[in-house]
Amino acid sequence: LSVFSTRVSAFVLCCGRVVSEVLLFFFCLSFLVITFSCMVTTLRQNNSDFDGMALSTLNLYKISLGMFSGTKYNELEDSPALMAAIFTFVATSVVFLTNLLIAQLNCAYQASYLDMVGFARLNRGKIV
Repeated sequence: LSVFSTRVSAFVLCCGRVVSEVLLFFFCLSFLVITFSCMVTTLRQNNSDFDGMALSTLNLYKISLGMFSGTKYNELEDSPALMAAIFTFVATSVVFLTNLLIAQLNCAYQASYLDMVGFARLNRGKIV
């Protein structure tokens, strides 16, 4: 399909360059989740959602994707140290990493935009 249109070919090339930035974001998010799940596991807390390393990792992924139930946030009030750790995680992952992803995607698109049509014509010529 990218052979027939220069615009489609340029879009495919741009998406190929941006995928590496998205993968870098998910690597950083995974590193942050594992770090905070280790920290939350070592805290003295009675919350069964963050009982072990596997449950902590799963629930932190749920928090970062917005799938963590609102009623479970109310259970965090019993342990102030756990609540502070979760709020720090939310501030770091949702606010900082999401803004960083947006900035990376913007810079990657701007860097490839200037040469995108020329690269698309070269790529289309290589295919044909």
